[in-house]
Amino acid sequence: MSNPISVIIPSKTASNLVASVAAVRKHQPDARIIVVDDGVNWMEFSGDMLSFNSLFGAKPFVFSRNVNIGIRAAGDSDVVLLNDDAILETPNGFGILQQACIDDPTIGAIAAVTDLTGQPLQRPQNVGVRIVDHFAFVCVFIPYETRRFLYTAGRSCSGIFTGGFLDERFDQGYGSEDRDYCEQIKAVGLKCAVHDGCFVNHSSLRSSFRGDPTAAGDIWANNKVLCEKWGRKFV
Repeated sequence: MSNPISVIIPSKTASNLVASVAAVRKHQPDARIIVVDDGVNWMEFSGDMLSFNSLFGAKPFVFSRNVNIGIRAAGDSDVVLLNDDAILETPNGFGILQQACIDDPTIGAIAAVTDLTGQPLQRPQNVGVRIVDHFAFVCVFIPYETRRFLYTAGRSCSGIFTGGFLDERFDQGYGSEDRDYCEQIKAVGLKCAVHDGCFVNHSSLRSSFRGDPTAAGDIWANNKVLCEKWGRKFV
């Protein structure tokens, strides 16, 4: 029997949540949805609030910190980290990602493909599961076993490994927490992958925390933290 799936969505935009939650409920109805509330105006929310759990996010908003709130609430389930501007369009899409990790236990995290991303490796190539160096956390599936591996690694090397959680030191702007997590996964001997069998639409909505999906925002402050942490340059 496969592990339960918890879908973690950080958001402050009611209209995004309506679309994102509805898509998960349509295509992955067995998933538990955890919304990390960054200031949603619930008066504007027109969806079914009984279909997900809502947790208060920490202020000021830091992506890694608020995602970690959701990961803690997920317990020992597998997790999907889903941006609120990413709309699942594949029936059983998260189940497909989960099955790929069951079939190959060396996969530590696997991302869906999408139509809009700064990482070309995440665009559809119609070849199935592909091992990649890293990916952006638009929609990523992380098995509980990966978090357990990283927790064990963190007990002996806490400066590098963050116990299966995202590193909250990336709080100076946008990005790099996802690249860091990929580096942690590879450092414990696991792989990062992308799966053409699961597609999310990333071009129709505007992110709660990033703005225009074609403009990443200030990436260099967090990139500096990443380079100092790992002792090499990342571009």
